[in-house]
Amino acid sequence: MKGLEYLIRPRTVAVVGASREPTKIGHVILKNIIENGFPSERVFPINPNVDEVLGLKCYPSLKDVPFEVDLAVIVVPASIVPRIVEDCVEKGVKFAAIISSGFKEVGNVEAEKKLVEIARKGGVRILGPNIVGLIDTVVNLNASFLPYLPDKGEIVMISQSGALASGLLTWTKVRGIGLLDIVSLGNRADIDECELLEFFSKDPYTKAITLYLESVEDGKKFMEVAKKVGKEKPIIILKAGKGKKAAEAVKSHTGSLAGSDVAYDAAFKQCGVIRASDIRTLFDYALSLAMLPDPKGENVVIVTNGGGVGIMCADACEELNLHLMGIPEDLASALREWMPSFGSVLNPIDLTGMATEKEYYGALSVLLNDERVHAVIALFSHPAMLNPMNVAEAIASCVNNAGKNKPVVAVFIGGKECEDATRFLIKNGIPTFDTPERGAVALATKYRYAYYKSRPVGKYLEVKGEKEKAYEIIARALREGRNLTQSESCEVARLYGIPTPKKFVAKSLEEAIMLAEQVGYPVVLEVESPDIVHKTDVGAIKLNIKDRKELECAYHEIIDSVREKVPSARIEGIVVRSFIKEGVQVAVGMHRDDVFGPIIMFGSGGVLVELYKDVSFRVAPLTDVDVEEIMNETKVYQILKGFRGPPKDVQSVKNVLAAVGQLALDFDVISDVDINPLFVYESGCMAFDVKILLRHAVA
Repeated sequence: MKGLEYLIRPRTVAVVGASREPTKIGHVILKNIIENGFPSERVFPINPNVDEVLGLKCYPSLKDVPFEVDLAVIVVPASIVPRIVEDCVEKGVKFAAIISSGFKEVGNVEAEKKLVEIARKGGVRILGPNIVGLIDTVVNLNASFLPYLPDKGEIVMISQSGALASGLLTWTKVRGIGLLDIVSLGNRADIDECELLEFFSKDPYTKAITLYLESVEDGKKFMEVAKKVGKEKPIIILKAGKGKKAAEAVKSHTGSLAGSDVAYDAAFKQCGVIRASDIRTLFDYALSLAMLPDPKGENVVIVTNGGGVGIMCADACEELNLHLMGIPEDLASALREWMPSFGSVLNPIDLTGMATEKEYYGALSVLLNDERVHAVIALFSHPAMLNPMNVAEAIASCVNNAGKNKPVVAVFIGGKECEDATRFLIKNGIPTFDTPERGAVALATKYRYAYYKSRPVGKYLEVKGEKEKAYEIIARALREGRNLTQSESCEVARLYGIPTPKKFVAKSLEEAIMLAEQVGYPVVLEVESPDIVHKTDVGAIKLNIKDRKELECAYHEIIDSVREKVPSARIEGIVVRSFIKEGVQVAVGMHRDDVFGPIIMFGSGGVLVELYKDVSFRVAPLTDVDVEEIMNETKVYQILKGFRGPPKDVQSVKNVLAAVGQLALDFDVISDVDINPLFVYESGCMAFDVKILLRHAVA
């Protein structure tokens, strides 16, 4: 990735479209470059109509520049950009940052393709088009129309939105949050977020990478890169577009639960990406991940000057599964030296409202020098008689003197003086916030990322299904333009090792009676139709039929109900099967996402699965670690492990998850798989209902 160095930190820059007119973007960008510290002798304005701009010699074209050009910033009308890219090729320019708009974002797709084609033939790489530019604080480059450089920091910001990048520059500066780089992606015609992630993962100046994303073009590529980068540098993403719904309603349980945003969530979890819900949390997480060392253990201690905020912080820690350390007597004795007699050495440590900077320094020093304490949250609620800056300076001094070898998060609650203290602490490498909850979340995020870095890679699960036999069933349905029927779905599931009850299809009432006697009462009747997905909704299934009389009634009721509620549905018979005993009901499924491919679901089963939403998702292929995590994120997993009852056969469920994942990978024509409910017993499991939908079927 060394080559991107000349994009992010170029030695020389040309501005194509440089202008003398102050209102022109070409003027603003050139001015920003030379006024923010980038050496002016390495900046080359390009404009055939003038000899000089802002005191710099102006060249008619790139080809006339007598020096090597690393980066060309292009600010000309869209119609001229292809010719400028050709000049880049002829000159041997390494990178072109195209500010110009008027391409794919307005439907001009072919023009954008032409740009990339010209550039690739000549070895030129493109950032953009349609960007606000890029900023780097290492070489003091502001090749953008953003007004100034950010405060120097170790956080990179990559954004698909130029306007948001502009707003966040001011937002972070006001709060004292330093940034290393700002890179606007624009249309991503060539260089995308994956290449930038790889570059910054190896960059010695970068401690954390933030991204604002609206979409990912290649889900598999993104996951591959993010998994690798995430082990080296934390990635925090603010993903917009949660509320967008698919154009067509998805018909399966899994599909209705696995919207595209769920797919992003699942992919991010597997890659160790930390997802932020808004701008504030994006940078809360970034501060924590960039500034804090990894914790060496689980013991967290809260130190405060107010009982109320201490309790609020303790509540937040408990919700976030942070372990509040029990304070041993010898540590309690040392802490009592820094509080009045009515202070508390329980955790939270309450220094009381009488605490000054001296008490904060002393108590914090005790905690940071005790190996049993692994992380500290320092809370300060502003009393009228104390200057917050004095306390902030004491905290910063103590942390520095202790060697910054433990995570310390600060919370300052108050007015402008606390805001000034917050900026001071952030500039001194201590993440600081204005509520105890934000402080707890920031520390929990550091623990979460530390877990991901140490998380085992896992082994991919492979299932040897009878692929050829399954293909015959699926191919027949495709030829007939339909989904798999109930019995076909069960047969395909069995071919991949998923236990299902044996099903028989009756073409008449007499045949149903005969099959029921062979199977043995009680039995289940259900319609055999490729057009009905949720049989319960249309009265197409009857359970626990005990004798012939009940069977005759059930048979006619199913036929009549289907004809009334789904008159267009093809009825290919009535399925007769044994009535299996109930176990713990879980659901296993798959929905094929357009970006990431097969998304595997696990959760509580039954007809109310969409209402309860006790489900979790991962992207196939699955590892054994993925399977354990997807199950552990649900409440029903606690029941399977023996909550208020004997433990169930968890391994049999893991086998079903692996089989569904393999089935989806083997047949990309399958759009959805629903196994709901899957009854789980103390030994084994049984798929009560299986549905398989096909991408090109006429449902």
